[in-house]
Amino acid sequence: MFYSMATSSDDDLPRDMSFLFHKNRFDVAISRAQCLSVLVCSPRLLDARCNRPEQMLLVNLLCAFVEQAMPAATPTE
Repeated sequence: MFYSMATSSDDDLPRDMSFLFHKNRFDVAISRAQCLSVLVCSPRLLDARCNRPEQMLLVNLLCAFVEQAMPAATPTE
């Protein structure tokens, strides 16, 4: 399942932040996958400017998903 965020940054949003980062929309899109979910988005979306706590929660959902998907860093010796 491919889920595209379809924008490059929070400056380019055609609607407000709550539309793009909506928790239910994200959950439905990711839970549809039967084998693999692929999130396609610009890394700049992880740096979205938040003006309210509600916006911070929305962006945090995307950040947490990306963090879980990234391989754990190996310690350097």
